[in-house]
Amino acid sequence: MSEKKNLNIAINVMGDGVGGGLGRARTMAVATVDATDEITAWQEFEVGWDILHEQGPHGSLHAQIVGFMRDHDIVAVVSGHMGPPMVKTMMKLGVLPLSATGDARHAATDAAKRVRAVDRGNTTVPDSAPKGNKWILPVIPL
Repeated sequence: MSEKKNLNIAINVMGDGVGGGLGRARTMAVATVDATDEITAWQEFEVGWDILHEQGPHGSLHAQIVGFMRDHDIVAVVSGHMGPPMVKTMMKLGVLPLSATGDARHAATDAAKRVRAVDRGNTTVPDSAPKGNKWILPVIPL
């Protein structure tokens, strides 16, 4: 259960906000969120998936994204958009795919709350997150 542990949340970032499509992300942040839903660490990585998206087959892009999620022990990923194949890939990894808009740091803490709610078996979490992010994808129990 995630109630008492730190969670690593990946966020597609563009400036201070949540970026667009995950497969076209230029920069990803990894937020470590503690049990009180405070961000204790924030690292940004220039991943360049926007370039890879245009240059290579989707299989190699998905492999890069999967590697990033595994390398950083990610439990949820937030982006402005994810296509069905990417959502399926994240679900196979055990990474909760969430789509949101707004402030990236708020999205990270909201995502941690969503992961904890799903871990508790709560599938009736509202579509609007506490800090104003609007979730586009439904809660999917893991």
